[in-house]
Amino acid sequence: MKTILVTGGTDGIGKGVATHFLKKDDRVIVVGSSSAKGDLFLNEARQLGAEGRAIFLQANLSLVNENKRIIEEVKSRFHSLDRVVFCATNHKPRKEYSETPEGFEFSFGLSYLSRFALSYGLKELLENSDNPVILNVCAPGMNGTVNLDDIQNKNNYNGAKARYHGSRLNDLLGVAFAHNDTIGKIKYILFNPWAVQTTGTFEAYENPVTKSIMKLIYKTIGKPVEEAIFPIIELLENPPKPSLSAYKQRKEVSLAMKTFDKENAQKLLNITVQMLEAYQKNI
Repeated sequence: MKTILVTGGTDGIGKGVATHFLKKDDRVIVVGSSSAKGDLFLNEARQLGAEGRAIFLQANLSLVNENKRIIEEVKSRFHSLDRVVFCATNHKPRKEYSETPEGFEFSFGLSYLSRFALSYGLKELLENSDNPVILNVCAPGMNGTVNLDDIQNKNNYNGAKARYHGSRLNDLLGVAFAHNDTIGKIKYILFNPWAVQTTGTFEAYENPVTKSIMKLIYKTIGKPVEEAIFPIIELLENPPKPSLSAYKQRKEVSLAMKTFDKENAQKLLNITVQMLEAYQKNI
């Protein structure tokens, strides 16, 4: 029996992945912000006869301290982790720059800083398993740049661009993690699911007309969650041999793309570490 941790596991892709592994008799730890959705997940696990293997941990992953709490709780309860899957996100872009109570831009905190903290914070538990994997659901394979002088998008803020920027940050997170992992046991996979028919995707559009149009488009080009998770499951069950890989659905993405620049990845790592150290000193 494997132990899998899934952030954002009460909705969409995360829930699909979590449910799949529960049905395979694995232990699944789901982290989500909604206690109501967590209760639904646990109830569905009971219906599957998997209540003893389903764990829900409530947390606001946009907060550094909440990520630290989750890391410590998982460490106190489990000796190892086999798979960690990052799916937690917020599809609805914010109209204006807004910070969490800890002083970090919300999207930056949830889509990048949380995944950074959990990647490194759970590393020891992953290394206690035989064939550990981190799968980061973001958007590798898309062009774009990272502004290392303004990684939180404070200047000329645009909510949609901030979310897109977060995916580029995750590209570099994967590169730095693999490059600095001297043990080299963990396989880090960046995964782009492309268009998926989830409720959260449509919640990103407030205008009723735009929402209707996007629903029509996604009905045409998008895949239902049950189908969209197939490539994810394949990668988790048969991980690639390289320490870092990236995929857009089933198509491998070249790590020679500029979005995976090793120098930028190391710079971002240093900036992030310094940022977190400064935060710790001020609390």
